[in-house]
Order: sequence, then structure tokens, then C-alpha cells
Amino acid sequence: MLKLYHLSNSRSQRIVWLLEVLQLDYKLIFCERTHNGEAPTWLKDIHPLGKVPILVDDTHSPPQVLAETSAILESLLANKQPHQLQPVDSANQQQYFYWKNFADATLMPNLALKQIFSRMVDRSPFFARPLIKIIKRAFDQQFLNPALYQQMTLIEQHLATHTWFAGEKFSAADIMMVFLVEALLDLIPDNTQFSATFNYMQQVQSLDSFQAAQIKGHWNSNEHQVYWSKTWA
Repeated sequence: MLKLYHLSNSRSQRIVWLLEVLQLDYKLIFCERTHNGEAPTWLKDIHPLGKVPILVDDTHSPPQVLAETSAILESLLANKQPHQLQPVDSANQQQYFYWKNFADATLMPNLALKQIFSRMVDRSPFFARPLIKIIKRAFDQQFLNPALYQQMTLIEQHLATHTWFAGEKFSAADIMMVFLVEALLDLIPDNTQFSATFNYMQQVQSLDSFQAAQIKGHWNSNEHQVYWSKTWA
């Protein structure tokens, strides 16, 4: 059986959704966060870096252990399970490969920097906090906020003319992108101009597989929104 090590309200939710879309049998193992919100240290017994998601296939001897969202996704799509998550025509393939890789190669690093700087403020000593806030604000206003706004605008322009990220059919590119798109919508204060992206999110949220994954993965949209909305300024 497949075992997925998972943190609620984390990017590992994408693999929960993928497993639901592929209708695979799996066991979900929830990992309790430490007091500072990190993954528990015992995960390093499963994989040296101790970061979710971690997928373990114990039908092999020894069990196969795989980490990294993109690697898990590629492995599951390549194991000959019947699916329609990768476009076959060249035009949509180009969009598919672009957005699937854009998610973690371009968009996620900027979102991660938002997380890091926000945590630096929260965890810095009291006497140093004013200086850290000044540094964070300068970095946000001069680099991160414009970059994320530009990326959100690119997403909006694409979704204004495409039903899904890889064209007119749902694909694995949507699985890679959707939770980061939700973070952007929660993050950017003036988001009312991104109507195509909001329509896209409503379309995603109507999918049975998405709803099932949110229930099983203990996804909390309100908690997610509060978390990201605090990191913009």
C-alpha cells in the first residue's frame, strides 16, 4: 500500500489530491507540527530531510521512499496507471510543462521568502524586532510584492483565455498550481481584479476529487487565508 506522510494545510495537500484523482489506495499519515509550526523531527527517520510530502510504497522490499512533490507526481503518473492528466497535443503540452514547473521553480520560492521573512519578525528577539520589520518591509516593497503581483497578473491573463492551466482539460499542472494560486489570492490585498482566477478556483472547488482531498487532508481554507493575508505588508 502507498503511505503518504502529510502535514495539514501544507503543500503536501497536492499529493493528497493527486491520489484522489488517480483513485489509488493509500494510507494518510498525519504529522503533528512542532510548536514553531515545523514538521516533526521523527520524519527524518523516514527521509533524511524530514520534509513532507513523503510517499512510501511498501509493496516493494525494501519499501520505496520518495520525497519532493514534483518527483512524487512524476512517479505516480509514470507507473502506467490509466489517467488523462498529461495533454497529448503539442500546444497544450507546452502549457502543461510550463505551468507544472512554474509552480515550484518560480512561484513557490517567492511565497517561501514571504513565509521566511514573516517568521523572522515573529521569532526575532524583542529588541531586534523593529530592525527586522524595517528589513522585511523594504524587501517586500522593493522585490517580493512586485514580483508576486507580476506573477499573479500572468496567471490571470492565462486563465482569462484558458479553462485550465494546460488548455481545455484538467491536468496535473492544475494540481501543482492550485494551492499556490489560492495562497496568492489570500496574500494580495487588492485581488478583486483577478476575476478569471477566482472563476478558476470556483471551478476547481466544484470537483469531487478536490472536495474529497480537502476532507481527508484536513484542509482549512480559513486558516490558510488568515496565514497568508498577514504576510503581505
